[in-house]
Parts: sequence; C-alpha cells; structure tokens
Amino acid sequence: MNLLLVLQTAFWLLYDVADRGLPLMWSAWTNGPVSGLSATTALDLGLATLQPGATWGLLVRVRAAGGLLVTACAATVVFRAPVVWYMLLGSPSHPWFAGLHGPSLTAVGVSCLIAILIAVVQLGLLYRARGLERDAAAAEAEEESRSGGIRPVKVTASASSALLGVLNVFYIGRNVLTAVQVGPYALAHLLVGRGVGRAVLAVSSPWQWVCLTVLCGVGMVLAVKRRPSATGFSVGLALFMMPIAFTKLWGLAGTAALLASPLNTVQSVLESAGSAAVVALIVADVRRDRPALPGARVLEPIPPSTGTDPETQRSGVATSDA
Repeated sequence: MNLLLVLQTAFWLLYDVADRGLPLMWSAWTNGPVSGLSATTALDLGLATLQPGATWGLLVRVRAAGGLLVTACAATVVFRAPVVWYMLLGSPSHPWFAGLHGPSLTAVGVSCLIAILIAVVQLGLLYRARGLERDAAAAEAEEESRSGGIRPVKVTASASSALLGVLNVFYIGRNVLTAVQVGPYALAHLLVGRGVGRAVLAVSSPWQWVCLTVLCGVGMVLAVKRRPSATGFSVGLALFMMPIAFTKLWGLAGTAALLASPLNTVQSVLESAGSAAVVALIVADVRRDRPALPGARVLEPIPPSTGTDPETQRSGVATSDA
C-alpha cells in the first residue's frame, strides 16, 4: 500500500519535469522566480525521499520499518489534506485560493484524497499492530529488571530529542513571529491556505510549521522514552526534512538572502546538517547493535598445546571415541 503513496508523489514530480523542464522546476523547488502554476514544491521532494525509504525499510524488514511507515503516513495525511479542501472550496468565482481552480486542481485533489485514504488505512493497521511494540518494550523492561541495571541513555536518543526540541522552538517561534507581524486573523487565513497559488500541492509556511511542530514533538517524546519506534520516526523526519532544507539553502545561496535572512538560514542548516548527523548516529548505532546472523559459526579459541607425548594424545582420542 505504501508503494501507491510513492507512485502518487513520483507521478506529479515527473509530470512537472516533463511539462515544464527540469531547470525551470529546480528554480521553482528552490523558491526561484517562476511564472505559471506547477503541481509540486520542494515539500514533495521530502515526501519523495521519505515514502520510498519507508517502503525499502518494510521490504528488507529493518527494525525501524514501523516508525518509518508511521512517519510516511502521517506526513502524507497532513501535507496532502490542504489540497483536498483547495479542491472542495476553490471555484473560478471565489478568489480564496487565487488561481487554483480548473481540471488540474481536480486531478491533483482526487489523487491526494486517494493517498490520504491509503495513508489512514495504513495508520489504522499499524495502530492495531502496536501490541508488537508493547511486547518488545515489556520484554526489554523485564530483562533490565533481572539484570538489576538501568537502561542507559544512548547518544542517538539524546541527539534526536535535542535536535527535534530545538527545531520545535524554531517552528513555534516562526508562527508566533508571523502572528505578530501580520496579526492572528491573517495567520488563520495562511493556515488554511488563503492566497497560496504558487503550486497546486503547495501548503503555506505556517501550516508546514504547525505540522512539523506536532511531528517533531511526537518524535522527541518517543526518543526520550526510548520506544522501539523512535529510531524509525527520527530517521523518517530526517529523510523528509533534508531535501526541503537543502533546496531552501540552495535558493538562499543563489541570492543575497543567505545572510539577509539569518532565521531562515539557521533553521535550514539545523534541518539539513542536524538530520544528517542523527541519521549517521542511528546507522552507526544499528550496525553496532546488529545481532549475529542465524546459523553463523562462533569460532572458539584453540587450547594451547600441553606438550604431551603423541602416544598419550592418541590414547586419549581412542578413549573418547569409546
């Protein structure tokens, strides 16, 4: 089912590239000046990295597959939902969504509605399978109680929770700053997408910050509690944020806005470099803790020679055979 989410995102990315060309779309993804209305934004590059990553994790049955799937489904729902109400509320006579109307909006909106339904069904199935995580956590707690030790806080869990906590401060602060600058009423309009007309799949920045606040908050709690799904959730958020932050930095570097917008620059650097560091820590952690392959022979040390007589060794072998 997750493969259908991959196909939906990949289809519209390839559609834009085929229709408008890669150079023009790269300019659009990096927030460059582009005329006309495209289907995708840089956020779709994040989904195009997260969704295949979750599918790959499921196919190879990595331990982080559950958390990856939850992140992919949750991100699909929250970032595809605005397109559905664009489709339902937008009309040629209503200027609420600027130029977002016509057959293109209907086609994209219907595909997003199908993707949301698929993601919700997957989330329901994963919720039913939560007993596996609960059993694993109970077994781990029982093992710790038998050993009399206290579970150590790994560097990975600390790094993930710290990064997500800092990013949460940025996301909440950006919405507060926006409310101060434009007023709560205008912020409410931005949250529901009023005036968002740069791309059909675009969502407003305040909506993106609100959704990432929730997702990062959940990831931070999972990392602090060291839940089995924390690794996959952290990797999923990193896979989602890195392409978006990279394209944003690329766009800022091409203009004078790199130093003129320090808040955007610092946030993008934290999202890209911090996410890459967390992924590197998690990969190293998984490789270090990976159990031996089933059926692998364990080599035992050869006992040192006792210097006994060969005849005595042969008699010992005969005795053992008997």
